[in-house]
Amino acid sequence: MFDIRRRVIDVMVGDHLLAEEAKKRGLTTEELVAQEVPKRIEEITEADLRTTYDQMRSQMGGRTLDEVRVALAQFLMQQRQTEARQALVTELRAKATGIEVLLEPPRYTVVSADHEPVRGPASAPVEIVEFSDFQCPYCSRVNPTLDRLRQTFGDDIKIVFRDFPLTSIHPQAFQAAEAAECAREQGRFWEFHDRLFANQRALALDDLKRHAGELGLDAAAFDACVEGGQAKARVDADLEAGQALGISSTPAIFINGRHIAGAQPYEVFEAIIKDEIARRR
Repeated sequence: MFDIRRRVIDVMVGDHLLAEEAKKRGLTTEELVAQEVPKRIEEITEADLRTTYDQMRSQMGGRTLDEVRVALAQFLMQQRQTEARQALVTELRAKATGIEVLLEPPRYTVVSADHEPVRGPASAPVEIVEFSDFQCPYCSRVNPTLDRLRQTFGDDIKIVFRDFPLTSIHPQAFQAAEAAECAREQGRFWEFHDRLFANQRALALDDLKRHAGELGLDAAAFDACVEGGQAKARVDADLEAGQALGISSTPAIFINGRHIAGAQPYEVFEAIIKDEIARRR
């Protein structure tokens, strides 16, 4: 669990930064938030509603998308408003001077196994461990952020991918994770990873085989690996590791052990990475 003291301090610092920025502009805090937060909220599309409905279908009591459309839109808007406010605070904190929080940020001990797929050098001062689900729409949304971080920070970061298929709501996720592990056996994990996230509605077994064939993998070896359950133990090991950390949703990301829940804005990741690099220098 998060350190409660740290969360309280983060809230206090955020409120202070908002109040100071509002004062500079001759506004109340509420007026500042009303002006700035909407600028950082992504439009809710029909695809967003349909994806969220599919993800939460088991909780809909048999109701159709049209019957819950308004409630789903409200749910997504509340979520995005929270993310946008946090993004604003993070931006203000990155520009602020004279604010020092002396508590060490709470960290989890996240141990990566040797077989985990990695992007970036082993010597990187910042390790980003992502527990992800190939059928999860929010995992797909965080991938462009991780790509941007690689472009920005280069060899200062490495990204470790770990499987956490939420089979109760994503019935195809476990086999997709196994298939990605089978692609890793042929040295093609990241290409297969990118392809699955770009085709989240095509994760049935025949689709997985088609993706492998189109990427030029050895079809016989891939099919034998997937159908024979050769990668199951590795996916299970990642699941157990995530459960031990208390993960219940994806994406769950740890930056040098500092937890980020969900597809947060780029600025949230950037601020933590800059802080971690500064600490190590």
